[in-house]
Amino acid sequence: MRTTALAFLLTLVFIAPCLSAEVEVTDLQGRSMIVEVVSYTESSGNVRIKREDGKFFNVKLDIFDAASQEAIVSNAPKARAELLIRVSVGKRRKQQGTSSYMKDQTISASFPVENDSRDVDFAGGEATLFLIGRQTRRYSEDDADYGKVLSKQVFPIAIIAGEEVEVEAKSVVTSYDSDRDFTNVGGYEYYGYLLVLKDGDGEVHTVETSIGNLKKDVEEDPSMGLKLANIADGALVEKNLKER
Repeated sequence: MRTTALAFLLTLVFIAPCLSAEVEVTDLQGRSMIVEVVSYTESSGNVRIKREDGKFFNVKLDIFDAASQEAIVSNAPKARAELLIRVSVGKRRKQQGTSSYMKDQTISASFPVENDSRDVDFAGGEATLFLIGRQTRRYSEDDADYGKVLSKQVFPIAIIAGEEVEVEAKSVVTSYDSDRDFTNVGGYEYYGYLLVLKDGDGEVHTVETSIGNLKKDVEEDPSMGLKLANIADGALVEKNLKER
């Protein structure tokens, strides 16, 4: 069936200008054609190619000779795993000593990562989770509206296709004055999270955040996650997480 399908492709090939993304491939019977490699999945050996007339076909890598297989693999766009991430944050606070305004807040976080891909594994990745606090002294001082990285935690991530992993972060405790008037002495109350997931090549795969003013920015330019991932633990930051 594979030979018949490829033979049909070859009978319809016509000569056209070769684009830089195209490669010449030869099957095991010595027949050659020029194609663009649209995708290649290592685990299944599936190859999707675009013929010169614009038609697409799905074939197996092993119908080609060794040199063609090498050319297909090296010219194929890197397969991208389809991941779903749901960050959950819990907050518990209690009165600090005898003060009715000073609070201790314990912040816990977890996030499942689900690989929805049929046959694309996600290996060698790294997730960096930031828990951000906001200075409560802003209620008494107009120029005290900034935040702090309360916790920065890094987790290795590897998920085979169709599986899910659950990541539990270490909890962090912060203290702050909850009185929202001119007597506020400050401290950091939980403000939001930032999660940057990088793949095995160190490129940003996903950026998730609950910080409203960052959501639009990272949606428009996910690559900014590389810069965000380098924010230091304990750093003082503006509301857009730019370091002060």
